[in-house]
Amino acid sequence: MSRTMRCLAWAMLMLLVACASAPKRDLALERLEASLSTLEAETSANGFASAERLQARQAVEALRTAERDARPGLLYLAERRLEIARVAAQVGLAQEQLVQLDREHDRILLEATRRDAEKNRLEAEKLRLQSLARAEEAARAQEDAEAARRESELSSAEADAARRVAEAQAAEAQLAKREAELAMAAADSLRIQLDSMTARRDARGQVMTLSGDAFASGQSSLRPEARAGLGRVIEFIQSQPGKSVLIEGHTDNRGGANLNQALSQKRADAVRRALVEEGIDATRLTAVGRGMDQPVADNGSAEGRARNRRVDIVIAE
Repeated sequence: MSRTMRCLAWAMLMLLVACASAPKRDLALERLEASLSTLEAETSANGFASAERLQARQAVEALRTAERDARPGLLYLAERRLEIARVAAQVGLAQEQLVQLDREHDRILLEATRRDAEKNRLEAEKLRLQSLARAEEAARAQEDAEAARRESELSSAEADAARRVAEAQAAEAQLAKREAELAMAAADSLRIQLDSMTARRDARGQVMTLSGDAFASGQSSLRPEARAGLGRVIEFIQSQPGKSVLIEGHTDNRGGANLNQALSQKRADAVRRALVEEGIDATRLTAVGRGMDQPVADNGSAEGRARNRRVDIVIAE
């Protein structure tokens, strides 16, 4: 082989080695990191879903440093954590909007009450003037004219008061419409949350958690959308045939201990009944109310209280 041919072969060999050693881009990781950065930018200012965002960051970081064999499971976990954080942020925003609407509703009701009181006062003044005019009609014709003028003024005030009441009623109707829209948004958010539920493992065994949003505030009945979205829970239980299932109800620390104990038991019972109606063997299911004694987050914040209001479905190891 000539010297020129040997040099050409050596150059091609070095080119192949360089191409083989060039690092490959991890497109899945880059996509998750971009989604996480977008979520952080949208929610960091208002503080929504901080715990869920932290879990998503940790899952993405674990994927970044994972070995090849562990990547598929960690990739799925990171995607789920990111979706849960996004849903939690949407729920937090919807809850804050509901609080603002409640305040505006109370303000409108107070204003309507004040206007009703003013209307009644004006009506009483009108009656007083009319009575005075009748008593002095014979002797004071001039006062009759003055009374008529005052009556006209009062009628104008009544018309103005009626107009303001109509405006307040229109505002209340608009508020009711907005509340209905937010309720629908909250229902959609709950359905997304139910669809994305996953089981986790702790000292008790395998656990799947229904958040307190599955129940109306202070109530023990499952919301219709939660009742219809128990598919993940049913699949979780049926994946472990023959094993006993413990359904634990929990509350936050708002209210008395006895009241919270009763509420947590009723909610656990409601989930048990729903699962039995869906075909789960009732002998496998035990419902227990834990009250407010086993929090998983700080009750000092609204977010912590929301996490503590839950029902855990536990399959013991």
